[in-house]
Amino acid sequence: MTPIRCLLLALVALALCAPALAAEDEGHARELVNALGCKGCHSLGINGGNLGPALTGVGRRLVREAIRIQIVNPKGNNPASMMPAYDYLPEADIEALTDYLKSLE
Repeated sequence: MTPIRCLLLALVALALCAPALAAEDEGHARELVNALGCKGCHSLGINGGNLGPALTGVGRRLVREAIRIQIVNPKGNNPASMMPAYDYLPEADIEALTDYLKSLE
C-alpha cells in the first residue's frame, strides 16, 4: 500500500470517527456541568440559578478563549467574580467544557 493511500484511509477513518468523538465529548461536558454544580449559579435553558450569567447563548457572546479563561481563572478578568477557578481540572475536561460552552449559541 502506498503512503498516500495509507494517509487517505487514515483521514477517512478519522472523518468517520469524529462525530462519535464529538458526541462523547459533549456528553462528558454535560456531566461535568452537572457534577461541578455550574447550574447552581448559571441557568442553562430553563434550569439553573441566576447568580451568574446564563450559559445559554454564551457561545454567541464570548469567543472560545474568553470562555476558557472564565473556566480556569474567572478572577483574572473580574477580581470581584464569585466564580471559583477550575484550573485544577485535567486539560481534557477544560477543553471539553470550553468546546461545549462555545457550542451553546
